[in-house]
Amino acid sequence: MKKVLQALIFVLAFQVEVRVRASSDTLQQPTACLKSAESCALHVVGPAFHLKQGELELHATEGSTLMRLSHNQWRLMKGVLWVEKAPEVTVETPYATTKGSHGQYWLIDRGDRLIVRNINADLNVELRDGKKLEVPAGFEFWVSGINSKGKNEYGMIQTVEMKDHLVLWNKLFKGSKEQFKKEVAELRENWSDLGERGGSLYEKIALRQIASIQEGQRQEAEKKRQAQVERQKTRELMFRRAFDR
Repeated sequence: MKKVLQALIFVLAFQVEVRVRASSDTLQQPTACLKSAESCALHVVGPAFHLKQGELELHATEGSTLMRLSHNQWRLMKGVLWVEKAPEVTVETPYATTKGSHGQYWLIDRGDRLIVRNINADLNVELRDGKKLEVPAGFEFWVSGINSKGKNEYGMIQTVEMKDHLVLWNKLFKGSKEQFKKEVAELRENWSDLGERGGSLYEKIALRQIASIQEGQRQEAEKKRQAQVERQKTRELMFRRAFDR
């Protein structure tokens, strides 16, 4: 509750305060807070936001709203965040919390759902309902809100949608066109075995799902057996009472 209230205060501050464009094309609350170690909220009003502080390097698209809770703990409230470099960083979102290290990944807010896209990081995701997932390098999945059963809706982990990724990547890439083409080629080379790895991943997921279904069936059968045993005991007890009188 405290975190939600804090987020609302920051958002209201953006709406109420005089809109002063920062040198980094962001609105910051408190003013120029990125230069200090305090909590900081920012809204990207320029074409893109780029932050490099020590080993941490982040990028966000225009219209994104972020909160820095600490050096290695952030919150994406809306927009697109690219974690390019970070020894370890945690990012909270309305649908899930990601913990990534030693690599880069993306969080893409699509309004009703969040896409978690792992490029080459060690990436773990905890959904709002407590479910934990590991996202392999070169894969992504989407997650949305809590359903009527108290569980997050989410999609199957699949290979990165390259066409969509290149568009977003190009928007935030700071180097030249030649550098971008070179890195795209290197990425394609590194992901040359994604199809094979994807097939193996889907097989593992399917086997886990089958095992889960079988376990559910076993538990249901056991419940029925226990219920049958209890009914039998009840009938025997009633029979003895009837003939003992």
